[in-house]
Amino acid sequence: MDVEELKQQIILKTGLTNITPRDCRHIAVEIQESLNKRISVTTLKRVFGFAKSSYCLSKYTIATLNDYVDQLVSLSPLGIAHNPQICSFILDQGSYLFELNDEMGLHPQQLVLDAIDILLKKTQENLPVITNGKCIGIVYLKDLISFLASNDKMYGTLCQKFNFSLKTAIDMLKDNRS
Repeated sequence: MDVEELKQQIILKTGLTNITPRDCRHIAVEIQESLNKRISVTTLKRVFGFAKSSYCLSKYTIATLNDYVDQLVSLSPLGIAHNPQICSFILDQGSYLFELNDEMGLHPQQLVLDAIDILLKKTQENLPVITNGKCIGIVYLKDLISFLASNDKMYGTLCQKFNFSLKTAIDMLKDNRS
């Protein structure tokens, strides 16, 4: 994975829409806690272009960042019940986060069932939502599972929920949490 793609994957993993120098500290702490590996805040600032560097990133830094973005989050039902916050989002029409190849993500009209299948096959906890080469949001597996597990009869049966589009499912989850 090249550095640009790695940066985009870190943005997706953290759920941030825009990385600031201050976020680099939080990312460094999260890497330390989740992988027990250390990357300095300054190194992360270099990765995201907030600090200048005349050197290439070390193999250790690239490997650690790859491990960080490839790490799965526990999807136990207990974890879902205790984390009711919905992280998935799709921006309003006309807005986007960054440009990205359409093949790297999901489409907002894709069915929930298809999205879950893709996320599981790719062993990803989240994927970008892309339309016309622009990333317009992020979908998290835990949110889709939460949508399917909800007892709200308004959404219909489990079988019906599988056939909702990602946009509809995320909108319903957000409306239900409001």
